Amino acid sequence: MTRLLVRSGKDPFTPVVAESTLTQDVFNSNSGNYLFQHSVWKALSIDGAELVSNGTLSERVPPEARDVRRINEDFDHFVIPMANAFRPEFAPRLDRLNELLTDLTIPVTIVGIGAQAAHGQGIESLEPIAKTVKKFVGLVLDRSASIGVRGEFTKAYLVGLGFPESSVDVIGCPSLYLHGRDFRVDKKVDSISADSPLALNLTPEVRGIGAFATAQAARHPNLTYIGQDAHDLRMLLWGTPFPHVHDPLVPVHLDHPLYQSDRIRLFLDTWTWYDFLATQEFAYGTRFHGNVAALLGHTPALLLAHDSRTLELAEYHRMPYTLMPEFTAELKAEDLYEATDMSEFNAALPEGFDRYTAFLERNGLEHIWTEGNGTGDFDERLAAAKFPPPVHPLIASDGHEVASRLKWLRDGMVLDITRHPQAYEHPFPHPPWSGAGSRHARIQETTAEKLKTQKRQIDELYARLERVERNSPRGLTKRFIRMVQGWFKRS
Repeated sequence: MTRLLVRSGKDPFTPVVAESTLTQDVFNSNSGNYLFQHSVWKALSIDGAELVSNGTLSERVPPEARDVRRINEDFDHFVIPMANAFRPEFAPRLDRLNELLTDLTIPVTIVGIGAQAAHGQGIESLEPIAKTVKKFVGLVLDRSASIGVRGEFTKAYLVGLGFPESSVDVIGCPSLYLHGRDFRVDKKVDSISADSPLALNLTPEVRGIGAFATAQAARHPNLTYIGQDAHDLRMLLWGTPFPHVHDPLVPVHLDHPLYQSDRIRLFLDTWTWYDFLATQEFAYGTRFHGNVAALLGHTPALLLAHDSRTLELAEYHRMPYTLMPEFTAELKAEDLYEATDMSEFNAALPEGFDRYTAFLERNGLEHIWTEGNGTGDFDERLAAAKFPPPVHPLIASDGHEVASRLKWLRDGMVLDITRHPQAYEHPFPHPPWSGAGSRHARIQETTAEKLKTQKRQIDELYARLERVERNSPRGLTKRFIRMVQGWFKRS
């Protein structure tokens, strides 16, 4: 039995409700992360292999020696699917991974990592993280034959840091290889109309995106905006608007027409996401994985590229894209659909797939596309899983969204009832309250009593130390000197 530790928020089969996904950040702030994580998971699910998710904990908290020992003892390979990790915001996580990798003795393989330059800038903007990246890549290459990167931009970045070209394999994003070598996507209709079912994805922080999104929503009543990140989920769950986006035309608040018309969704699992997008005629927007999800649902998609991160991937996979120096309300979905040509993507995929599988083999990773390897129990576990539905706005007419939130709050009331700032305080609690929430109250009382006892013990210890100090030779000398000084002052 081969045991693989896989960097992933969760495995592809375990359902996690929306509230837990948000509070525990299971999808690492973006549901798009699941696409490449679970695609790699499927690829490595051969007969006789056991895959275990690390919950991405290896990079969230500083590792301890026992973490390294457990990995070295319990696993044969640490597989790390990644996205745009070479960016300043991600550097603290790379630092923690560096701590872990330093003492790992098993093979380590990085799959699909990318560099992200600041908007409008080049590789020079990544200079502040050069030391962290060099250490990370060096540690990985000490434990693997090569590192798999998203595209030529990232390869040039690593070569510029001094790593040999032969150790950097360009493999794109593994998410697009989920369905194998013969996967292709074709248009379903010759043209779209105002009533066509459309899926829009967007990056709320991009300048002008609000006017564009609002115009799309007005022209196409069957358009659905698919959110992906934690802010989208928080807005849908609790009605909390994005704290950092202030353009009222961006669908990041409750008053936006897309929210008010119940046309925003966020999917908690890739499989339900693919199923929904399979019902659409066209998907478009700024999110790379938002468009990949559509392609994996056999729906044509167009990337509106606005940064090096997405452009690098689109160019490598020859995925339909158009450069967007600015977004305006005049852009029309009908024109974007007409410009979407899937032929180059379909032609490039087999070659890219071959490079991807060759990379896995180069690094000692057996995959399901080798004849005789089998697919383990992946298909059976996926068929048996029951995933939660997509998250809707609270305004959804059937009431299920509100009921779901109320249940979550009610389940937490037992804990919260005694610590809520508006909790009722009994004027004369005799006998002590023993209903809901009393366990939390008892824990608080026990803790307070322990702290009180510890303080008393510490005070007694200090008093004993003072007595010992006073009666020691040094203490007696100090007292004698003070007494003599007092005589002189009086005389």
